Amino acid sequence: MDQRAILDHQFVVAAYVITWVIQLGYVAWLGLKWRAQRRDSARSSRNRL
Repeated sequence: MDQRAILDHQFVVAAYVITWVIQLGYVAWLGLKWRAQRRDSARSSRNRL
């Protein structure tokens, strides 16, 4: 492989890695928000009883 093809491949791999990191970070953020919402909901339902 020539130098240009290697550099192009590295950019593609970096783009995929960055995309997956962003997506997994977003899913983790949604999970934390969901967990906090469930915790708040359980707390408010206990206070009503």
